[in-house]
Amino acid sequence: MFLQTPRGRTHTGNISDEDVERTIGHCTELCRDGGTLLWTRHRKAPDLVPQICDWLEARGFERRWLSAPDAGFGAGAHRFTRSPEPLSPGECMFTFVGYDVPAATGGRRPDPAR
Repeated sequence: MFLQTPRGRTHTGNISDEDVERTIGHCTELCRDGGTLLWTRHRKAPDLVPQICDWLEARGFERRWLSAPDAGFGAGAHRFTRSPEPLSPGECMFTFVGYDVPAATGGRRPDPAR
């Protein structure tokens, strides 16, 4: 697995909604049974935090704690309740796209040909 930074861009750590879901999928390979995943996400519209919880819970992560919607930030702790999946060698977990790109693309991964 690797993290990719598009050439010519300064990354700020922001990733597309698509890549958030893909990263969550890879967490099933990176966490052991009983491991706790700590994560953060802004709560700006559209608020992806409820969807992140759904994605995690569908993949065997049990919600242990979640910040309140009015806290001004999103943070959560989910415990993995399954056995880890085998690692996926050579897979890209996510691409750093920068703060402005997710907003401009509606949360979608940018077209790499552009």
